[in-house]
Amino acid sequence: MMIVGILIGPGRRAFDIAVIREVFDDRSDRGLPRPTIRLIAAENVTDLDPFQSIRSTHDFTSVEELDILMVPGSEDPLSEPSQVEVDAVARAASAGVTVASLCTGAFTLAEAGLLNGREATTHWRFADELARRYPGIHVKARDLYCGKDKVWTSAGVTAGVDLLLHLVRESWGVNAAQTIAKAMVTPVFRPGTQAQYADTRLPASSLPSVEHLHLQVSKDLQRQWSVKELSATCAMSPRTFHRWFSANLGTTPVAWLNDLRVQEAQHLLEQTDLSIGAIAREVGFTSDDLLRKHFIARLGITPTSHAATFRQQRP
Repeated sequence: MMIVGILIGPGRRAFDIAVIREVFDDRSDRGLPRPTIRLIAAENVTDLDPFQSIRSTHDFTSVEELDILMVPGSEDPLSEPSQVEVDAVARAASAGVTVASLCTGAFTLAEAGLLNGREATTHWRFADELARRYPGIHVKARDLYCGKDKVWTSAGVTAGVDLLLHLVRESWGVNAAQTIAKAMVTPVFRPGTQAQYADTRLPASSLPSVEHLHLQVSKDLQRQWSVKELSATCAMSPRTFHRWFSANLGTTPVAWLNDLRVQEAQHLLEQTDLSIGAIAREVGFTSDDLLRKHFIARLGITPTSHAATFRQQRP
């Protein structure tokens, strides 16, 4: 059983806490695992803001027992993080717990020393301050979420949902993430490198959405899409397409396309008995080796290991 801890110290954002609880809600009636939620704070009752209080279920002595520790953002993001919270986050990480922040919760992870030498993100309004305070962090100001090796950060508001669904995919598989996203009426997958906001210098009224492109390409992943073909799908010149793509997704068309292919490969590994070679062809990779290369780069596990885990433990 997965144990998810939520840091609910004073001033933590009620919205972030609610989103975490919603993603990890009990959906065992739909075949998903039932996680245990622990609300962690130093006090029994914590004031989130002048209008809302919340009761904790556990204190900081239990953080080493968690599978995931979520750190919500703060209402006053530029205030110094509580030292007792910082120490708890550091202890959890040292014990091998996955630690992830929403929005300005990244400042607490940074103060705990978890982000030194790593890529990290936060709400775009506070990205410069994060970089100023902690120059050892490679701040990805435009990314929705980023991380690896059990340390993750996300941008503001709905970007936290994207990170949470990514953690669900890693723990329970694609099908579980799809079930939760459907229940929440939210997109099941946005790559972490997608930009937090669009470049308003581009005339948005005449341009297609990211969702439109995603839908068109997902219908035909076996096709060897060129940039020219992708731009034609959006009724743009390749030059305009590159500008639009960079502004909206913050990555390259090739990297984005490979992300889609890996995601679909995850789904097929979990839900079918197809061979690795057949799945590689089905999602548009020209060889087994290419599938393995991109799968390991994005998920840190081989396709064979992923299939062994999730075909046996389908939620």
